Amino acid sequence: MIFNLEEEKGSVDTAATVEEDRKAVEKILEELNEKMKLTDVKRVGAKSEKKTRPMIATLSSRENLLTLLKKARELKKTKNFHSVYIGPDRTFEERESRRKTLETLKRLRSENSEKQYVLRKGVIVCE
Repeated sequence: MIFNLEEEKGSVDTAATVEEDRKAVEKILEELNEKMKLTDVKRVGAKSEKKTRPMIATLSSRENLLTLLKKARELKKTKNFHSVYIGPDRTFEERESRRKTLETLKRLRSENSEKQYVLRKGVIVCE
């Protein structure tokens, strides 16, 4: 899933807008120095003037996906895509579980400032 990637306002999804989205994802891959084959690119959710819809980009292999997710943090350092976020495509239940875990992590960090809490593989760890 790709979040916060600008989309053309006011138009309906057409072949031209899908092609523009594909080119934008290819620019992101180029920025990360990756040459991966895109299988599909599509926006999800209802179109709105106020919000940018997230995008699902399907890659040719799972290895490519894992490589991209590992390099996704490097986008913050780029000029053109510093506000774009790439994350795994999660189900509603996974998103809710992660949200609760992050709330717990935030609470632990605020209550115990002398300890360092981090999230590793979905589990809160005290270092």
